[in-house]
Amino acid sequence: MSATVVFSFFALANGDHVKTLRAGSSTATYHCVYETTIQCTSGIVVPAMLRIYSPFNDVALPDDTVAFVSTKVCIPMTTPRDPVLLEGICVMAVPGNPSSDNYECGIPDFPHLMIVGLGSVTSPARTLMDGMSKAFDVVSSNYVWDTKMVSTVCCVFDSARPQWSKTPVPNQNTTVFYIGWFADVALMGGLHMELESIALNVGVESRPSVSTLVSPVSKKHKFVAVAPKEGYARLSL
Repeated sequence: MSATVVFSFFALANGDHVKTLRAGSSTATYHCVYETTIQCTSGIVVPAMLRIYSPFNDVALPDDTVAFVSTKVCIPMTTPRDPVLLEGICVMAVPGNPSSDNYECGIPDFPHLMIVGLGSVTSPARTLMDGMSKAFDVVSSNYVWDTKMVSTVCCVFDSARPQWSKTPVPNQNTTVFYIGWFADVALMGGLHMELESIALNVGVESRPSVSTLVSPVSKKHKFVAVAPKEGYARLSL
């Protein structure tokens, strides 16, 4: 039970529309493949490759297009020598002309990757050189680029920050759910991330039954800020 997904805006380049034949089959699948980067909060930039399923007659996006991307990820221990592999779930290109000087003016300031993961703790927690930060390794697997691949992320939190002052470190061989930001290249290879949230000892729990009401939304908006008091809302787009 594991998975790793990242969300962010990516700048795309050298797009190519690729046809792939599955081994032992005449069935063809098509992808758009792009070069891109992982921009860490430390300022480090790591190479990455993004691909996403595409119709057979699709055309790759032009160079320097910025897109909001949700994607599965594989982080090799040989990163940054080898690129991070991204298997796109959704790629939403920012409209406009990427060659325009004003193209990025309306894009939110969100260049760093938010990572959401579920995986197994594979190392005892260790205290870093600052005496306050705690680090531990988490392994997860994803089906990326037609192969089941394993990623190791070094998770770090600063126990001097109030939100972490009473948080225990996870035990080795337990499952955790975590959210954070890619921060830097890890000393032993791969990437390390700054935690924003973590759930320890994740397991299967019984789900209580919940009855809900559904009411229509009168205004035809794509986004709704406030749900009706009588229950959930259904959009009519």
